[in-house]
Amino acid sequence: MSSSELDKLQADRPGYGTRSVLEASFNMVNATVGAGVIGLPMAFLLAGFVNGILLLVFVGLMTFSAIYAMVLAGQRMGVYKLATLSECVLGRFGYHLSNLMLFVQSAGSCISYFILVADTIPVLLNFYLPQFSFNREIVTVIVSIVVIFPLNLPRSIGALASWSTFSVLLLPVMILTVLVRAPAYSPQHEAPMDIFGTDPIAAAGIMSFAFVCSQVAFNNFLSQRNQSTTAWAATSGLSTLMSWSISVTFALIGYLSFGKDVQSNIFSNFPADDDVINVGRLALGLSMVLTVPMAFYPARDAVQKSLGFETEYRQPTAVEHYGVTTIMFVILLAFGITVHSLGKVYAVVGGLASAYLAFIMPSLSYLRAFRPSWIRQPPVDECVPLLQTSYKEPMPKPTWWLDVTSIILLLFGSVIMLFTAISAFK
Repeated sequence: MSSSELDKLQADRPGYGTRSVLEASFNMVNATVGAGVIGLPMAFLLAGFVNGILLLVFVGLMTFSAIYAMVLAGQRMGVYKLATLSECVLGRFGYHLSNLMLFVQSAGSCISYFILVADTIPVLLNFYLPQFSFNREIVTVIVSIVVIFPLNLPRSIGALASWSTFSVLLLPVMILTVLVRAPAYSPQHEAPMDIFGTDPIAAAGIMSFAFVCSQVAFNNFLSQRNQSTTAWAATSGLSTLMSWSISVTFALIGYLSFGKDVQSNIFSNFPADDDVINVGRLALGLSMVLTVPMAFYPARDAVQKSLGFETEYRQPTAVEHYGVTTIMFVILLAFGITVHSLGKVYAVVGGLASAYLAFIMPSLSYLRAFRPSWIRQPPVDECVPLLQTSYKEPMPKPTWWLDVTSIILLLFGSVIMLFTAISAFK
């Protein structure tokens, strides 16, 4: 079997994975810890210090439960695509709703990553090479075409495992520079230890944006060599623990150092001539370069499904695949170099698309697969699997803790989505 044939099968069905649990976990961390982590200190300000820590713990636990439960539901129903699973749960409306939310979440993430690339690499070049004049847009376009675009071309996300590992290893560098330098600026700022902040719902939206990874859960599950429920539980737990550790460290350092004055991009709180921070800026820029593809893949999948290029019975042709990839890349890059406000991206994407994808859809999928009577649906046996495969794993079973967390996920996601929608469209 050629590598291209394996790539195509690995992106579509179980039984063809080649990655270890650790590699899949790094892929999940790379998809989770992106531009959203930059806004977590601001989330602590909005939630209140004490409430922010508790809320971040809660969101981390819910994230683990969601990605684990959703893949179990997919195994139970023989479905390994998020949009197709949504159709089995909510009908054709659910299929189109999930595709829309996937596109909004993933495209918004891509745009935010492009913004951060544009705000770091050109700035560093201009500061350290003042004899040259580096245009922000031109530098971003060149970096994107030369480095990011080739990473977007494979069909399977498993091809990014090595780059994801390198990207994740850059994140501690970014955090360490903030850890080293932020205390020097803390005497100039007040960090109140309030229990509650001014807008905990907005804080929950930012955290949802920072943690959402359900859009790549199936991709990473299919790329994993050991596709048992135990192995997937290990991947879900390990990736969530790594993501949460990175996130809480960054949030605490940022908030305790800048307090009331913290900005949505914490690096904006530091002066441009801080050499140590500039190492962190470089690490952030390189990490975002390698993280763009992790958000691009689900966005492309959503578009290909909406156009009918990808269904349960066919995969996109080479012309369709590369055509959609190129057109989408150009459009998202154009937004990334013209839009400068990370705060707007966090607010809209985090509260709407992220809440639906991270909490609501995994909850409904689990209930449809294992507790259909709770949502007035027929037993799952009456829903014919959309993918017939010779690959066999023991059928997953429902558990009491997933029953409980599925209800909590549904309620939590609905509250965030409702209040964000009310706030955004006032």
